[in-house]
Amino acid sequence: MTSSTATLDEEARLAVLDSYGILDTPPERSFDDVVRLVSQLLSAPIAAVNLIARGRQWFKSEIGLGTREMPLDDSICRFALLEEQQLIVPDTREDPRFRCNPLVTKDAGLRFYAGALLKTRDGVALGTLCVLDDKPRPQGLSEQEQFVLATLAHQIMSQIELRKAMAEQDALIAALREADQRKDEFLAMLAHELRNPLAPIVSAATMLSNFNLDPAMVQRASEIVARQAGHMTSLIDDLLDVSRVTRGKVELELRELDFKDVIADAIEQVRPLIEKHRHRLTLDLPPARAVVVGDRKRLVQVMTNLLSNAAKYTLEGGRIEVRLTTDGDVLGLEIRDDGIGMSPELIASAFDLFAQGARGLDRSQGGLGIGLALVRSLLKLHGGAVSASSDGPGLGSTFHVSLPLSTRAQIERRARDRNAPQGKLPALRIGVVDDNEDAAVTLSLLLETLGHTVLVAHSAREALTALPAFGPDVCLLDIGLPEMNGYELAAALRKKPGASQAILIAVTGYAQEKDRALALAAGFHDLFAKPVDLDVLGAALVQIESRRAA
Repeated sequence: MTSSTATLDEEARLAVLDSYGILDTPPERSFDDVVRLVSQLLSAPIAAVNLIARGRQWFKSEIGLGTREMPLDDSICRFALLEEQQLIVPDTREDPRFRCNPLVTKDAGLRFYAGALLKTRDGVALGTLCVLDDKPRPQGLSEQEQFVLATLAHQIMSQIELRKAMAEQDALIAALREADQRKDEFLAMLAHELRNPLAPIVSAATMLSNFNLDPAMVQRASEIVARQAGHMTSLIDDLLDVSRVTRGKVELELRELDFKDVIADAIEQVRPLIEKHRHRLTLDLPPARAVVVGDRKRLVQVMTNLLSNAAKYTLEGGRIEVRLTTDGDVLGLEIRDDGIGMSPELIASAFDLFAQGARGLDRSQGGLGIGLALVRSLLKLHGGAVSASSDGPGLGSTFHVSLPLSTRAQIERRARDRNAPQGKLPALRIGVVDDNEDAAVTLSLLLETLGHTVLVAHSAREALTALPAFGPDVCLLDIGLPEMNGYELAAALRKKPGASQAILIAVTGYAQEKDRALALAAGFHDLFAKPVDLDVLGAALVQIESRRAA
């Protein structure tokens, strides 16, 4: 195992340990009882549940040590992690590994050690259940004593797993309660918003039933019905849009377009609201085209929602600024207003579907408060993102949008960069596995422009058939594949001649630390969040090329 691989494995192990949330927690009786029992059964004056953390060994429970942690350099247990099950040292002073260990060499130092590994279900070692003595035991442990140590270590690991499961269950229950409360608030607001237009419609219908109305009154009543029916239609359309987007039922009509045209269309739709409140709208747009690949109708919808949001919460005569920039492969957009601002709590939940119920701004301004949730979902479908910032209530708000620029522009720029004079590295053979055909083909096209040879597969079954014969140096695997997920595919490829030595990189929409830890523990060398940052991926491939060329 090379030093870089060892470092990677240790980082993965530490990430898994961190995911259990057990470090630096108070003592718990369920652990203390097992430690006391193993101390008594093995006649050991010292016993501990020892977790090997970053730069230290930390004791969840201990007897005879008098401390909760020690430096990792003094650890005997860390050597146990190199064993399959147990490490038994009959006399530490006769073992060259501990010749300079102060815990061993001092007067009345530790002379005997036995530790059984605490392993997760996936085989990741977190630490040991260990016993120590200040006297050597030339015979080590009997077979029965080894069985006792192993059994109690298994009991400790079961406690650790149970503790994690209970914490996750508590978090899930809390999240479900919060979601249920948000849903109730949202439904109450929905009922309120739908009743509002019904009242004038019913009144107008009553008026129309009076046959003595003059034509002017009939005209006025008809306009009220039409206007309020349009308002109800708008509310229902928003609900349907959110439902379709969150369930992945939206079909995007993608084409290259200038985002400045999107801004112009959105301003045209919002202009009546801006003029009604006498807002001052200023635009700061670059002279060059800002070309993105997207669905024009949906991107106009995004801009309209953001501009309407700014107009609704900016006081009469206030200012709204729209600034568009392009930086490398990314389009940046800022919509800034000097309106009522946002609290940190509102910013944190502004884009959640049900979060704007009772405390949301839309409550007092009309609407369902789902516009920003729709903005986030539509931008995500386009590979973009949105965030909000504010200095506080009364100090205005800024919404930040990012979108990838046109892939064609990216390809042309990378082609220019690649043709620039430089030491040429050998090309890689790269397998791309993704059930989203457009995403897979686009990524493969980009990789080919960088000089690599690419094979694309749209299913795990296709990948297992084609990749071994292709002989990839690198495989980019989507985790959320149907039938067989990316973790299962990785394990299967490891068993296939021709693909077993490939460097595996996970590509997923789930990219939290726990997801990265799972990927590394499953044998992946790295994980990239969707949409893949092409510069970061390119840098990783350059490193891989350099190692192959060395």
